Amino acid sequence: MAQKRAPKWRGALLYFASWTVIALVFSTISFAASRSEGNRGFSFVGAAEFNLVLFYWWAVLSVVIFWFSRRFPIEMRPLKTGNLLLHIPAVILLAAGHQIIHLTTLWIVEPRFRKLFPTMAACFRSYFGFGFYVDLIIATLIVIGVHALLYYQRFRASQLEEASLRAQLAQAQLRALKMQLHPHFLFNTLHSISSLVLEDPPKANSMIARLGDFLRLTLDHSDQQLVTLKEETEFVRCYLEIEQVRFGDRLAVDFKIEPATLGAEVPHLILQPVVENAIQHAIAPHATPGRIEIAASRRNNSLRLEVSDTGLGLRRTGNGPEGHGVGLSNVRARLERLFGSNFSLEMTNGSSRGLTVTIEIPFRSHDFT
Repeated sequence: MAQKRAPKWRGALLYFASWTVIALVFSTISFAASRSEGNRGFSFVGAAEFNLVLFYWWAVLSVVIFWFSRRFPIEMRPLKTGNLLLHIPAVILLAAGHQIIHLTTLWIVEPRFRKLFPTMAACFRSYFGFGFYVDLIIATLIVIGVHALLYYQRFRASQLEEASLRAQLAQAQLRALKMQLHPHFLFNTLHSISSLVLEDPPKANSMIARLGDFLRLTLDHSDQQLVTLKEETEFVRCYLEIEQVRFGDRLAVDFKIEPATLGAEVPHLILQPVVENAIQHAIAPHATPGRIEIAASRRNNSLRLEVSDTGLGLRRTGNGPEGHGVGLSNVRARLERLFGSNFSLEMTNGSSRGLTVTIEIPFRSHDFT
């Protein structure tokens, strides 16, 4: 409970401290002005008493102004003329009310005023006119300041709401992109299982068991967009076990993961579609054995991920290198959502044969147990 109340107390103290500073500034100005005019009988204490009472009452009335301004805001687009007109009598009443309270308080608590003015009526006749004029200016300035604060609060609230909506949209788009991987992957895997059910039932059963393991790992992290590279390589290994049942000796896999990169954050399921792309284009179409190499290294402040295969590489068309389907497009879209322009995704042919897909993202270490 104390922790919840502390911010309110701090805010109230800061509020009245601000008005105290304003009062002391005006006290100094009043004292200096009286001395320059040769009035030696006017002390700084007297100036402080006058201005502290003046501005402390404005501190109280400012709460009323704040409520009134929130209740009847002066909107510029479109201009609320009715609310604007309401502020004119409100400012006049506040200024008159403040001047009445101010002079009454001074006459009651300040002996100097009672010596100068035997009756409160005499005090009002001497001070009310000029004080009311000054209070009109102060009330108008407070109204302007309160509206400026309210405009700023609404602006900040709209900014935060817009940022929240953008974040929610980005998360929804990321989830949609991530979920696209599952039907794509499941279709290919189930198609392989169906072809093995009659030809090789033990292999089909093995693939089903490994598919269950892969889906379990995926569901355990279904709400996460980022995982450690260590976890990501576990997903890839599980996926590759499914494919190795399917291809047998035709598929060889080599992992070259620097130990220092295992704790780095990577997008969940970012490597699986790249590896699947390599299998579809470098392993599946060929009867001869092929190899896939998965490497990870740190380059200064970047994490470099590479998936290489021994296939035919990119084929050239009239419009440049031919793409490799939905999987890599999905990977690029997810990277753009997560990192903006602070990433790279490149596909390059090897010196002799094969394709290398290289992903570079910011190196962000993640503490995991």
